[in-house]
Amino acid sequence: MDKTYRHTLGGFATGVCVITVPDPDHVDGHVLGMTANSFSSVSLDPPLVQWCLDNKAHRYGVYADAPAFGINILSGGQQDLSQRFARFNAHILPEEGLVSALHPLRLNNVLGFLACETYETRTVGDHLVIVGRVTSFDKDDAQGGLTFFRGRYGEIRSAS
Repeated sequence: MDKTYRHTLGGFATGVCVITVPDPDHVDGHVLGMTANSFSSVSLDPPLVQWCLDNKAHRYGVYADAPAFGINILSGGQQDLSQRFARFNAHILPEEGLVSALHPLRLNNVLGFLACETYETRTVGDHLVIVGRVTSFDKDDAQGGLTFFRGRYGEIRSAS
């Protein structure tokens, strides 16, 4: 498709997440992160969510084969994390202090977190759709959310 199609899709404002998985190339405590805005809810009962992984993504096999993953919904002040995890080799080292003690795949200071077990995967077009069953979650109502619209970041603040 041409750039006009891509720009048309960019007119749909989205939230921004970082998908986290254990890093299979290192010892426990090492995590990989990948920025995604292709995240959505699928079902409330059972609790299912989905995200899409580009077939050409760096470390495709790690994310495609992960039995579990975390979805970190970024808060308004976390644009730097979004940009960091949009690059290749987005390793999170234990000594960086980015990962919360609450869950091994949860980043600190996120707006929301969902721990998921992989439920189903399916190749659709040039992406792998990964559906996860939510096993636990938490949220921070006090924070605004990071958004992405027409190639630019923004923030939606909480109404309260």
